[in-house]
Amino acid sequence: MGRKTGKITEIQTLKAIANPDRLRLYEALVTMGPATAAQLAKVVPSAPGSLSYHLQQLARHGFIEEAPEAGHDRRERWWRAIPGGMHWSAADFADSPGAREAVSAAQQAIIRRQIDRLREWQINGTHRWGTDWQAAAHSTDTVLFVNPSELRELGAELNAVLDRWSERSRRARAEASRTQAGQNDERAEVFVFLHAFPLADPPRSAKGDVAQHPAEGSHGQGT
Repeated sequence: MGRKTGKITEIQTLKAIANPDRLRLYEALVTMGPATAAQLAKVVPSAPGSLSYHLQQLARHGFIEEAPEAGHDRRERWWRAIPGGMHWSAADFADSPGAREAVSAAQQAIIRRQIDRLREWQINGTHRWGTDWQAAAHSTDTVLFVNPSELRELGAELNAVLDRWSERSRRARAEASRTQAGQNDERAEVFVFLHAFPLADPPRSAKGDVAQHPAEGSHGQGT
Protein backbone atom coordinates (compact mmCIF):
# COMPACT_ATOMS: atom_id res chain seq x y z
CA MET A 1 0.00 0.00 0.00
CA GLY A 2 1.26 3.50 -0.85
CA ARG A 3 1.09 6.52 1.37
CA LYS A 4 -2.39 7.95 2.00
CA THR A 5 -3.69 11.05 3.70
CA GLY A 6 -5.05 10.61 7.20
CA LYS A 7 -7.88 12.09 9.20
CA ILE A 8 -7.28 15.77 9.93
CA THR A 9 -6.86 16.37 13.65
CA GLU A 10 -4.81 19.58 13.74
CA ILE A 11 -6.41 23.02 13.57
CA GLN A 12 -3.49 24.37 11.52
CA THR A 13 -4.15 21.75 8.85
CA LEU A 14 -7.79 22.81 8.62
CA LYS A 15 -6.71 26.42 8.26
CA ALA A 16 -4.26 25.40 5.53
CA ILE A 17 -6.90 23.76 3.34
CA ALA A 18 -9.44 26.58 3.76
CA ASN A 19 -7.94 28.19 0.67
CA PRO A 20 -9.55 27.84 -2.77
CA ASP A 21 -6.23 27.82 -4.65
CA ARG A 22 -4.88 24.99 -2.49
CA LEU A 23 -8.03 22.95 -3.02
CA ARG A 24 -7.74 23.43 -6.79
CA LEU A 25 -4.04 22.55 -6.76
CA TYR A 26 -4.73 19.30 -4.91
CA GLU A 27 -7.58 18.50 -7.33
CA ALA A 28 -5.34 19.22 -10.31
CA LEU A 29 -2.61 16.90 -9.05
CA VAL A 30 -5.17 14.17 -8.37
CA THR A 31 -6.56 14.33 -11.90
CA MET A 32 -3.42 15.29 -13.87
CA GLY A 33 -0.90 13.18 -12.05
CA PRO A 34 2.58 14.55 -11.23
CA ALA A 35 3.15 18.10 -12.46
CA THR A 36 5.44 21.09 -12.07
CA ALA A 37 4.41 24.49 -10.76
CA ALA A 38 4.59 25.85 -14.32
CA GLN A 39 2.12 23.20 -15.51
CA LEU A 40 -0.16 23.78 -12.54
CA ALA A 41 -0.16 27.53 -13.18
CA LYS A 42 -2.11 26.86 -16.40
CA VAL A 43 -4.90 25.29 -14.32
CA VAL A 44 -4.68 27.47 -11.21
CA PRO A 45 -3.51 30.93 -12.35
CA SER A 46 -1.49 32.56 -9.59
CA ALA A 47 1.71 34.50 -9.05
CA PRO A 48 4.72 32.12 -9.05
CA GLY A 49 5.59 32.99 -5.47
CA SER A 50 2.04 32.36 -4.25
CA LEU A 51 1.76 29.09 -6.16
CA SER A 52 5.04 27.85 -4.72
CA TYR A 53 3.91 28.78 -1.20
CA HIS A 54 0.57 26.97 -1.61
CA LEU A 55 2.34 23.83 -2.84
CA GLN A 56 4.72 23.92 0.11
CA GLN A 57 1.80 24.25 2.53
CA LEU A 58 0.03 21.28 0.96
CA ALA A 59 3.22 19.26 1.26
CA ARG A 60 3.80 20.37 4.85
CA HIS A 61 0.36 19.13 5.86
CA GLY A 62 0.65 15.80 4.06
CA PHE A 63 -1.54 16.23 0.97
CA ILE A 64 1.16 16.29 -1.71
CA GLU A 65 4.80 15.28 -1.99
CA GLU A 66 7.71 15.83 -4.34
CA ALA A 67 8.00 13.44 -7.28
CA PRO A 68 11.58 13.87 -8.59
CA GLU A 69 11.38 10.69 -10.67
CA ALA A 70 8.61 12.22 -12.80
CA GLY A 71 10.94 14.70 -14.53
CA HIS A 72 14.09 14.52 -16.60
CA ASP A 73 15.46 17.93 -15.67
CA ARG A 74 16.60 18.12 -12.06
CA ARG A 75 16.06 21.87 -12.12
CA GLU A 76 12.31 21.23 -12.34
CA ARG A 77 10.42 20.53 -9.13
CA TRP A 78 7.68 17.94 -9.64
CA TRP A 79 4.77 17.33 -7.26
CA ARG A 80 2.20 14.57 -6.91
CA ALA A 81 -0.98 14.21 -4.84
CA ILE A 82 -1.08 11.82 -1.92
CA PRO A 83 -4.34 9.87 -2.36
CA GLY A 84 -6.98 9.75 0.34
CA GLY A 85 -8.61 13.18 0.13
CA MET A 86 -9.38 15.51 3.02
CA HIS A 87 -11.55 14.29 5.87
CA TRP A 88 -12.18 15.19 9.48
CA SER A 89 -14.76 15.07 12.27
CA ALA A 90 -16.13 18.35 13.55
CA ALA A 91 -16.47 16.69 16.97
CA ASP A 92 -12.66 16.70 17.23
CA PHE A 93 -12.66 20.50 17.08
CA ALA A 94 -15.56 21.34 19.39
CA ASP A 95 -13.49 22.53 22.35
CA SER A 96 -12.91 26.15 21.37
CA PRO A 97 -14.54 28.87 19.26
CA GLY A 98 -11.29 29.24 17.29
CA ALA A 99 -11.31 25.56 16.35
CA ARG A 100 -14.97 25.70 15.37
CA GLU A 101 -14.24 28.73 13.18
CA ALA A 102 -11.47 26.77 11.44
CA VAL A 103 -13.87 23.88 10.79
CA SER A 104 -16.47 26.27 9.40
CA ALA A 105 -13.92 28.00 7.15
CA ALA A 106 -12.68 24.68 5.74
CA GLN A 107 -16.22 23.42 5.17
CA GLN A 108 -17.26 26.64 3.45
CA ALA A 109 -14.21 26.61 1.17
CA ILE A 110 -14.97 23.05 0.08
CA ILE A 111 -18.69 23.70 -0.40
CA ARG A 112 -17.96 26.78 -2.51
CA ARG A 113 -15.65 24.69 -4.69
CA GLN A 114 -18.31 21.99 -5.07
CA ILE A 115 -20.97 24.52 -6.02
CA ASP A 116 -18.61 26.23 -8.47
CA ARG A 117 -18.05 22.92 -10.22
CA LEU A 118 -21.78 22.22 -10.38
CA ARG A 119 -22.50 25.72 -11.69
CA GLU A 120 -19.85 25.36 -14.40
CA TRP A 121 -21.43 22.09 -15.54
CA GLN A 122 -24.93 23.54 -15.61
CA ILE A 123 -23.84 26.59 -17.60
CA ASN A 124 -21.46 24.97 -20.06
CA GLY A 125 -22.10 21.23 -19.80
CA THR A 126 -24.06 20.62 -22.99
CA HIS A 127 -22.01 23.06 -25.05
CA ARG A 128 -18.66 21.55 -24.02
CA TRP A 129 -19.54 17.88 -23.65
CA GLY A 130 -22.52 17.17 -25.88
CA THR A 131 -25.85 15.47 -25.35
CA ASP A 132 -24.47 11.99 -24.51
CA TRP A 133 -22.74 13.30 -21.40
CA GLN A 134 -25.71 15.51 -20.57
CA ALA A 135 -27.98 12.46 -20.63
CA ALA A 136 -25.53 10.39 -18.58
CA ALA A 137 -25.06 13.01 -15.86
CA HIS A 138 -27.00 12.17 -12.71
CA SER A 139 -28.56 14.25 -9.98
CA THR A 140 -30.97 13.11 -7.31
CA ASP A 141 -32.21 13.96 -3.84
CA THR A 142 -34.65 12.54 -1.34
CA VAL A 143 -35.72 12.96 2.28
CA LEU A 144 -35.27 10.03 4.68
CA PHE A 145 -36.68 9.56 8.17
CA VAL A 146 -33.73 8.05 10.05
CA ASN A 147 -31.85 8.20 13.32
CA PRO A 148 -28.11 9.02 13.68
CA SER A 149 -27.10 5.35 13.63
CA GLU A 150 -29.02 4.75 10.41
CA LEU A 151 -27.54 7.87 8.82
CA ARG A 152 -24.03 6.61 9.65
CA GLU A 153 -24.99 3.24 8.14
CA LEU A 154 -26.18 4.97 4.97
CA GLY A 155 -22.92 6.92 4.77
CA ALA A 156 -20.88 3.72 5.15
CA GLU A 157 -22.84 2.02 2.36
CA LEU A 158 -22.43 4.99 0.03
CA ASN A 159 -18.71 5.17 0.79
CA ALA A 160 -18.38 1.47 -0.02
CA VAL A 161 -20.03 2.05 -3.42
CA LEU A 162 -17.76 5.02 -4.15
CA ASP A 163 -14.68 3.07 -3.03
CA ARG A 164 -15.58 0.29 -5.46
CA TRP A 165 -16.02 2.74 -8.34
CA SER A 166 -12.84 4.61 -7.36
CA GLU A 167 -10.86 1.38 -7.64
CA ARG A 168 -12.49 0.65 -11.00
CA SER A 169 -11.59 4.19 -12.11
CA ARG A 170 -7.95 3.75 -11.04
CA ARG A 171 -7.66 0.52 -13.03
CA ALA A 172 -9.18 2.16 -16.11
CA ARG A 173 -6.83 5.15 -15.82
CA ALA A 174 -3.80 2.88 -15.46
CA GLU A 175 -4.87 0.78 -18.45
CA ALA A 176 -5.43 3.89 -20.58
CA SER A 177 -1.98 5.14 -19.63
CA ARG A 178 -0.33 1.85 -20.58
CA THR A 179 -2.13 1.47 -23.90
CA GLN A 180 -2.37 5.19 -24.72
CA ALA A 181 -6.05 4.51 -25.36
CA GLY A 182 -7.22 7.51 -23.40
CA GLN A 183 -7.24 9.73 -26.49
CA ASN A 184 -9.89 7.58 -28.18
CA ASP A 185 -11.78 6.53 -25.08
CA GLU A 186 -14.97 8.31 -24.06
CA ARG A 187 -13.89 8.40 -20.43
CA ALA A 188 -13.54 11.71 -18.61
CA GLU A 189 -13.03 12.91 -15.05
CA VAL A 190 -16.48 12.94 -13.41
CA PHE A 191 -17.13 14.80 -10.16
CA VAL A 192 -19.42 13.08 -7.62
CA PHE A 193 -20.53 14.71 -4.39
CA LEU A 194 -23.32 14.19 -1.87
CA HIS A 195 -24.48 15.88 1.31
CA ALA A 196 -26.78 14.30 3.88
CA PHE A 197 -27.97 16.34 6.85
CA PRO A 198 -31.07 16.90 9.02
CA LEU A 199 -33.70 19.32 7.73
CA ALA A 200 -35.63 19.92 10.96
CA ASP A 201 -34.54 21.46 14.26
CA PRO A 202 -32.15 19.28 16.34
CA PRO A 203 -33.87 16.62 18.47
CA ARG A 204 -34.15 17.41 22.16
CA SER A 205 -33.47 15.21 25.14
CA ALA A 206 -36.02 14.46 27.84
CA LYS A 207 -34.65 17.47 29.74
CA GLY A 208 -35.22 19.74 26.79
CA ASP A 209 -31.51 20.03 25.91
CA VAL A 210 -30.35 19.77 22.33
CA ALA A 211 -28.91 16.32 21.71
CA GLN A 212 -25.33 16.49 20.40
CA HIS A 213 -24.07 14.19 17.64
CA PRO A 214 -20.68 14.33 15.91
CA ALA A 215 -20.75 15.90 12.44
CA GLU A 216 -18.40 14.50 9.81
CA GLY A 217 -16.69 16.58 7.16
CA SER A 218 -14.89 15.25 4.09
CA HIS A 219 -13.53 16.18 0.75
CA GLY A 220 -13.14 12.88 -1.07
CA GLN A 221 -10.65 13.42 -3.84
CA GLY A 222 -8.27 10.85 -5.08
CA THR A 223 -9.70 8.25 -2.75
